[in-house]
Amino acid sequence: MTSDAEKRLIAGGLEIEEVDFGREDEPDIDGCALLSQRDEGLAVRLVIRPGLASEFRAGFAEWALQRIERFEEHGPEPDGWQKRSDGDWQLWVRRHVLPSVD
Repeated sequence: MTSDAEKRLIAGGLEIEEVDFGREDEPDIDGCALLSQRDEGLAVRLVIRPGLASEFRAGFAEWALQRIERFEEHGPEPDGWQKRSDGDWQLWVRRHVLPSVD
């Protein structure tokens, strides 16, 4: 089932691709976002690990929406986007399991 966040990405012309990005040694890496600043606006590529559980895929979609919006409004600094050698921007998604507050 497609999450509401992923439906919003699709409505905006963005799709989440499943790509094996070779991070077997880091199983907590769920995916990444790549942004390119162009004269006509941002070009965005969203990539997740193949077979990612639906709840993590939904979380990635929500995360991506927030990060793209914030990049458009404030640039790369607030979220720590990494500048790539080709001039584009990249941000990895690492899953953290936090302890219960109870």
